[in-house]
This record gives sequence, structure tokens and C-alpha cells, in this order.
Amino acid sequence: MFGLFKTKDYQHPELGAFSWERGCWRGQCALAGGTTVPLIIGGSRQGPDHAAFVHAIRLGEDLRQIESQLKQALFDHHLPYAEAFQRGRLTLEDGPFPVVADANQALALAEVEAVVIVELDDELATEVCYRVPWDEEHTLGARFRGPRWIELCGSTLVP
Repeated sequence: MFGLFKTKDYQHPELGAFSWERGCWRGQCALAGGTTVPLIIGGSRQGPDHAAFVHAIRLGEDLRQIESQLKQALFDHHLPYAEAFQRGRLTLEDGPFPVVADANQALALAEVEAVVIVELDDELATEVCYRVPWDEEHTLGARFRGPRWIELCGSTLVP
């Protein structure tokens, strides 16, 4: 009987299989370097948001376009944590505090947890969710629309 209410998976010709789980369409995408991460797309039970697939297909190019803003935002996010660590106000449970000399290194230390493409303020946006070693408590969200940088959210949730 429960099979009657199950939403059929969706097969995208370039991005592969997506399943409806917890209010979103979930699949996977490959990042530069070959790392595969969850790709979460908005939509309804009837199907995924097809405009979001356009954003997903252009993800690599869009990330290259916003890379300088992303690097700087990650480095700027790191600075108050480094200062708190130097003053003895911060300790890390997972090891020593990372040395981050510049914006390039900040991005190199960030690990992608997921890519989310959903509406933000009534417009489609991409959010790349990062885990960083200097902030163990939060997932950071790099938000952009196509090649336009929006912001680095200091605390985001993967849907």
C-alpha cells in the first residue's frame, strides 16, 4: 500500500538519478578534481525544478567566476577564529588550529559537504556548503546566482 505514495525517481540525461527525499530532489554531482558530493535540487513531488538543473550543469563555470570572492570570504571568516585562538579563547576538538596564510589556502582547506540549488528570496540560487577546520560547529554556505556572488552564510543547514 505504501508504494502507492512513493514518488518515482527522476533520471536527468546529464546529471543522473534523483530521488525525492525530505522535500527535495537528491542526486550527486562531480566537482573539479573528481570529488562527488550530494546535489540537492528544489521542486515538488511532481518533479524537480528544471531551471535548477541549468544551474547544476553550469556549476563548474559559475564557481570559477566567483572564486576570488569565495576565497576572500572564507579567509575573512577565518580571521576572527584565528584571533580568538591566539588569545586563548578558542580550542579545537579535532586537532591543532589550522594555519591559513591567505585566501588561496582558506579555499584549499574547505571541504564541500553538498551543493544545494533552491529558491532564495524568490529567485533560484546555488549554495555550496563547506566544512572548514577552523569552525567545527558550523557549515558555511557560499551563495551565488550564476556568476553573481551573493554572500558567505556563516551558518547554513543542508536540507
